[in-house]
Amino acid sequence: MIGAVRRAADGGTRAAAFLLLMALLACVVAGVVSRQLGAPLPWTDEAAQYLLVWTGFVGWILAARKRAHIRIDVLIDRLPPGPRRVAEVAIQMCVLALAAAMLAYGPVLIERNLDVSWISVPLSAALLYIPVPIAAFAVALQATAQILEAIRGPVPTAATETRL
Repeated sequence: MIGAVRRAADGGTRAAAFLLLMALLACVVAGVVSRQLGAPLPWTDEAAQYLLVWTGFVGWILAARKRAHIRIDVLIDRLPPGPRRVAEVAIQMCVLALAAAMLAYGPVLIERNLDVSWISVPLSAALLYIPVPIAAFAVALQATAQILEAIRGPVPTAATETRL
């Protein structure tokens, strides 16, 4: 059951990353082409910036899932299994603390920007902050799962992990 939910979440996250990248590419191409035609579309730069932020949050979720974030594990990989497990739990607790802070302040950011409009189109600037609590929740779940995995069994080393 948990495996099926995890696979579905992974597939949905990868699909969101693909769609966001394609939308980002379309905005940039539309902006370049419209400038070359002498009729620049004013919304393409701003939309591309927002899409880049959203893509970054989806990338954070994907990297957390695959343990692919930048980390210096030269020392951790040389530790015996017990201390390595403790170090992994400590790292994931820090990730969990960051996710909790973002989960707490994300809705505040959204609320504070509801009445602020984009410069180029009449859309709320709160759209920029919508991924904050969503990504924080997903990463908090993933960090919790990795803490439980570290407590239950061997912690993977950099050499045995699968990368994106």
